[in-house]
Amino acid sequence: MAIVAGGCRKKPEPIVITPDIEKSHLQRNHIFGTVRNIQTFTYYLGEDSIPVSDTANIAKVIAKRKADFSTWQRYSADGFLMHYTKFNQNKDTLMHQEYAYNWKAKLVHWEESDSTGAIVTRGKYIYDRNDFLCGEQVFQGDSVVMAFTYTTDGIGNIVKSTQSFGDYSTHTENKYNALGLVEKITEYEPNGKPFKTVKIEYDNYGDEVNRCVYKAGDQMVEYTYNQYNQEGRQIKTIYEDKLHHQKEVTYYADYDSQNNWQTEIKVKDNKIISIRKRKIIYY
Repeated sequence: MAIVAGGCRKKPEPIVITPDIEKSHLQRNHIFGTVRNIQTFTYYLGEDSIPVSDTANIAKVIAKRKADFSTWQRYSADGFLMHYTKFNQNKDTLMHQEYAYNWKAKLVHWEESDSTGAIVTRGKYIYDRNDFLCGEQVFQGDSVVMAFTYTTDGIGNIVKSTQSFGDYSTHTENKYNALGLVEKITEYEPNGKPFKTVKIEYDNYGDEVNRCVYKAGDQMVEYTYNQYNQEGRQIKTIYEDKLHHQKEVTYYADYDSQNNWQTEIKVKDNKIISIRKRKIIYY
């Protein structure tokens, strides 16, 4: 097991850790500030991949090509995702998602439309009398193609979810630490046997550091490590596929005034394989 690092960061006291149940979409994605819009542009280099030592030429590389795809996200002033759109190289819409919330800021409905604007998939969320999430349905047309039922603890954390496709169903169990952060996720096969377990470790500031994925029998199959600097900026992510002996490192750079990265660089076999540029507009 890797050593949990990052606890030496300097942040103003006292340290406030937000439990998972209270996190907004932005907080779950380690994004700071009061965000209005996020735009991203992703470039896959393919045969044009460049050595990791040649980062100075990244601007030149992407200036000569179109983004393979781009995205646009719109948030409310209190951090709730409202719209998400994905575009192709020619800036044509590939898909669009919209999200709706009730007066208690609970997500109640979403819908996804295709390039023609036709709604292809939609979802509905169901809450119990305590306003805890207890169910979800996914529709294509008028047919339910997927359904979820949720069991929650006394504050609304999901401790068990059951996913159903007709007569076929699987379930997942979540365990939380004393700070309300999920620390173990276990997925089960339809016959009730454990299929996969995810164990998560955090630093002293509540930021995820280590994520280990195990098959039944405690064989580690995936490992992810996140590194942060003293200001809480995420600066590097290491991902290892233990089964296929593959490793990918993601570096983050060019931070804005809110400490959010503006450039993401993915490296494999010491070559830059993709670049993502991000622009955030704040309220």
